Amino acid sequence: MSFKLSIVAPTGKIFEDTVDSVAVVGTEGGFEVYSRHMSLMSALKAGRVRVRQAGRETAFEITSGILEVDLEHDVTLLADQATAV
Repeated sequence: MSFKLSIVAPTGKIFEDTVDSVAVVGTEGGFEVYSRHMSLMSALKAGRVRVRQAGRETAFEITSGILEVDLEHDVTLLADQATAV
């Protein structure tokens, strides 16, 4: 199963697509979100965001941010700065 992921920075949307998982570095440690994850909001530290879809991995570097999993299990990552790696 998959879910919708949006990565947004002050300059606009950096990424938006359906993905299989997203791995981030939270302030309390790293974690990975899969489809149908429970609702969650977490502050993020600077680091690499790994996005997996259809057997491929895409990576982004962020300086900090917030990740939210909403009630529909969609994920929004608001980043202070984000660049594709």
